[in-house]
Amino acid sequence: MLNTALQYFLGVVDTGSLTGAAQKLHVAPSAVSRMIRKLEEEHQTLLFDRHARGMVLTEAGQLLKAYARRAALESERARAEIRELSQIGQKLIRISANQAFGRELLPRVIGKALAIEPTLRFELTTLQSLEINRRVREGEDDIGVSYNLSPPQGVDVQYARKMPVFAIMSPAHPLAKHKVLSLRDLKDHPVALMGAGSTIRFMVDLCCMHENIKLNVALTCNNQEGIHTSCMDWGAIGFSSDLTVRGLTERGELVAVPLSNSSLHQRNCHIQTMADRHLPSSVLRFVDMLREHIEAAYDHPAWMMAAIETDAPR
Repeated sequence: MLNTALQYFLGVVDTGSLTGAAQKLHVAPSAVSRMIRKLEEEHQTLLFDRHARGMVLTEAGQLLKAYARRAALESERARAEIRELSQIGQKLIRISANQAFGRELLPRVIGKALAIEPTLRFELTTLQSLEINRRVREGEDDIGVSYNLSPPQGVDVQYARKMPVFAIMSPAHPLAKHKVLSLRDLKDHPVALMGAGSTIRFMVDLCCMHENIKLNVALTCNNQEGIHTSCMDWGAIGFSSDLTVRGLTERGELVAVPLSNSSLHQRNCHIQTMADRHLPSSVLRFVDMLREHIEAAYDHPAWMMAAIETDAPR
């Protein structure tokens, strides 16, 4: 069990005040205050700056927070594995992921995991890559799955794979029968793009700037389902990894055509966990299952065709 002082400390971190921590822990505010003073005396430094609006961590407090989060997770892991041995209770796996992974890929793998271990429980939150990295780094989530242009920092990367960008469109689109396209081929057709902050938007914009291409951006949208609907309903062209639209392509609702522009092949999928954490066996099994699912999808990667005619003139 996590010791009482650290439990009270994390209570103040999570709520931002002594009163909030006391309510969360069902104790008197004075008890929380005594524990915080005890920790500050023990470490001979202030852990919080006291403000009218609440308690704000000092630099020393930030260090203790990282230690306390890790200790809490280790305590949780020990309890979970003891329950697992006696086949009692549920095992919760917290996952944060980009919207692209949260729509179809992760629900599919979660379904497979539940078919094998029905007592597992999952929390799945869709976020942008920087927030995913923060939550995993600070121990708020067990697993993070995100697209990145460089490896996420301050975490253990359990898996990395390059994920080239494809042009996605309706099967009825005039370009849908092409084996390979370049961005220049798309310039006379309406395009739907994710908003600023997404890795795919950054790469498309950068490629257009370097190659002096002006796309006809008819829609900017921060929701991938909105982009997919635009592709299906009125002929927009979107951009995606083929893995994250695999369900739509399997059902014949969209097609994914490889893009030959080499600068669009720099994005990686990363599965990340908290640095130096001894992971619960259930989390390790899920990471292995997710990695195997992705690898199986790329036994015969269609995007390799793009290497044949990289940036070929048309």
